[in-house]
Amino acid sequence: MTLPRHPRLLPAVALSLLLAACGGSSDSTSPANGGTSGDGSGNDTTGSANGGSTGTGADAGNDDPGGVTGGATGGETGSGTGAGGSGTSASSLTPLPEPPLTPAPGPDSEPVVSRDPVSTVTEFFLVRDPAPRIIDTGDALTDADFEAGPLEPVVYHLAEADSSDNNPPYFDGLGDVEAVAGQWLEVLYRPRDDDGGLPGMFPDALPDGAQFNDNYDGTKTFRWRPMQPDVGVSEFTVTAIDPADPQYRVEHTIRIRVSMPADPSTIPNIKPSLNQVRARTVRVNDPVVVYLKANDANGTTPIIEVPEAPPGATLVPHYLYPEIAILRFIPQHTGVYTITARATDAVDASLTSEYTFELEALDEAAFDHPGSRLRALASARGLLIGYASLLDFYHQPDGAIYGEVAAREFNFVSSENDLKMDRVNPLPGKYRWAAADNLVRFAHARRMAVHGHTLIWHRQLPGWVRRSAPEDREIHMREYIDRVLKRYRDDILFWDVVNEAFEEDGTYRHSTWYEGMGESYIDTAFLQARASAPNATLIYNDFDVAWFGPKADGMFEMLQGLKDRQIPIDGVGFQMHIDSDFDRFDEVAANFQRAADLDLDIYVTELDVGIVGGTDLDDQAEVYRKVLSTCLEQPRCKAFQTWGFTDLYSWIRERDPLIFDEDYQVKPAYDALQQRLSEN
Repeated sequence: MTLPRHPRLLPAVALSLLLAACGGSSDSTSPANGGTSGDGSGNDTTGSANGGSTGTGADAGNDDPGGVTGGATGGETGSGTGAGGSGTSASSLTPLPEPPLTPAPGPDSEPVVSRDPVSTVTEFFLVRDPAPRIIDTGDALTDADFEAGPLEPVVYHLAEADSSDNNPPYFDGLGDVEAVAGQWLEVLYRPRDDDGGLPGMFPDALPDGAQFNDNYDGTKTFRWRPMQPDVGVSEFTVTAIDPADPQYRVEHTIRIRVSMPADPSTIPNIKPSLNQVRARTVRVNDPVVVYLKANDANGTTPIIEVPEAPPGATLVPHYLYPEIAILRFIPQHTGVYTITARATDAVDASLTSEYTFELEALDEAAFDHPGSRLRALASARGLLIGYASLLDFYHQPDGAIYGEVAAREFNFVSSENDLKMDRVNPLPGKYRWAAADNLVRFAHARRMAVHGHTLIWHRQLPGWVRRSAPEDREIHMREYIDRVLKRYRDDILFWDVVNEAFEEDGTYRHSTWYEGMGESYIDTAFLQARASAPNATLIYNDFDVAWFGPKADGMFEMLQGLKDRQIPIDGVGFQMHIDSDFDRFDEVAANFQRAADLDLDIYVTELDVGIVGGTDLDDQAEVYRKVLSTCLEQPRCKAFQTWGFTDLYSWIRERDPLIFDEDYQVKPAYDALQQRLSEN
């Protein structure tokens, strides 16, 4: 069989067609209109969009990469409304400048096809970014920064802190320091408070190999032996905490200038190390990939080997990063696979390190459970049920079963990190599309709608935007929205346009965007989004607004203003990161109704329920059930999304907050959702 040279997605269709086939499930990679499909066991065949047979779900023999333009044809995803259409057109916006303020993405930003054995995907060819990670050096420190002298400590007060009769804590005798590569540096941190008492302290991120040791006398010592890659100027920050009022704090940042020694041969050669690989559960006959990264403090590239690899395994160098090797194999039997990787120093072959990890392979039956799948139950009710997808899940050892469980259970997928601005547009004119393109390809292959998260946020901004002139930020924002939405306007039909614009007290967050435009940046973002993607559903998304409080009040006042000004907005995203003792469901129902009264749809966008002391899995399940009930009882609630689905990859993993455990087994929370969706 001849494989196609480039991938092309399925043809785009209107949302009305996407929603037409409610009630089915996606237990395989079956095509939308009846083609043959791959068996999920490493076979690179899958069905075509219109019933034919092709290689990898692409248009065979077509040399054009095609871009990301397709939508699923006939996949079943529920929703109560069509996309877009509310508010006004973007007639109040001035045209974007020509030439643009920053260069538009060019051919050098387009992803390229990856055919190497580097992922768990079998339905289609992945794409990858054409060049290594793009480093923004705009914030890099120089000798001039070091020679400008020490930075002033930063005093700040957290919520409700009172410093009117309380002096701030400080560190005695701190200053910038010089260091030499290969030699130990020690800096003593001695906190003081003129009001008496001993301040606490904690460090910011430590440099590689550094320690912050407690001396058990109220002081701590920063110990670091910088090496060749550390030559230059860096910063290290420690925060002192007032002994009388922990909300009263002082950040003290020192700068460290590292130089090479007169005789570079005096720098010790440190043996390399390997990244840790967490134990995973995988499925027999699924492809497994393990990304093995060797770290060398001296900056050379170690040799990576797997002396006793599983039968049929391949070990290939990473296509962009020489410090990474990719092990891929297909487990043929159940049981524990114990794998040892070895890293050998590039200069001295006697310097080696080994790391052993385990993967447990289970058969298909181990991942089954009784009852209908959530997506079938939700789709029958016209409800989108979804999850936030792990970035590059197909590069994880268990990526195949992760994708399979997700596709069986959900008809809606959100991009957890694939579409954050610092990832997509790290430098002016430089774009990295591959991760989002691959998520769209996966979603379309499995007949899932895609939720784009997020366009405009105060966090995960590229440095060049944060450093930009405030008067330029409106155009930076509009150009970014325009480029992203036009690329995906046929593929991603739901967008968090603005995310988390409010502080807890209900005032506007003084973000990079607010500093440039004031609160009008929200109007502008929604207007530009409607102009660039007329059929998209446009959402405002925030946390701690599903129940009563000043933050919710501030948000609803903003939403009322948007409606009064006829700004195009279609829905509100309620994040709902809550705990297993949560009991404010009446307030949630009331705030959902407040949104409905503004003629806005409701999206539960980021639900997870962390288990806290005194509660258990059954309490967690009851919270999940009640949140879902609140959604189902509100006609304008269109989507119910969890922030991930397996505890293994949760951002609060230690609290087991999701509906599958770390081995992809259903928890009582899953059963509660399944039962509630089955009820009238």
